[in-house]
Amino acid sequence: MIIPITVHVPDHRVEDFYIRFGEFVANVPNPDAPTVLPSGTVPSWVQTDEAPAIAATLWDEISLPGHSVLLHMIRATGDETVHFLPDEIAKAMSHPKGTSGIAGILGGVGKAIRRAGLPMYTTPRGTSWHYIWGWDGERYSMTPEVARLLRTAARN
Repeated sequence: MIIPITVHVPDHRVEDFYIRFGEFVANVPNPDAPTVLPSGTVPSWVQTDEAPAIAATLWDEISLPGHSVLLHMIRATGDETVHFLPDEIAKAMSHPKGTSGIAGILGGVGKAIRRAGLPMYTTPRGTSWHYIWGWDGERYSMTPEVARLLRTAARN
């Protein structure tokens, strides 16, 4: 059974609310994973021989809106990590709900990440994260290594 719940959120915290809600709905447990990665770190699975197959499995799980947001990020990422302000992504996507809509889409991508079985890592703050994209509380980021894998998966 699903119960509708209305929550009042201060407008400056809406994006963070959607991110946390997406993680909650994705049933992300409190991690006790031994691996701690700081933001911007490339996760270990990216450097394995299985990385292209893992990225392809992930890409197949992602919705069309999720593809659009990630394609925007991976196309802009070259040889260095690129940072994206949420409103820049929302404007580029012409998303009618703005930054909260982008956060919601990425929350859905978080569910796809769990379905694809990608590992979650413990951040230095003790939270769980997947490192497909980074989030420092103000901006998203994409590493070149992850962008290359997703770019290849998107082409296939």
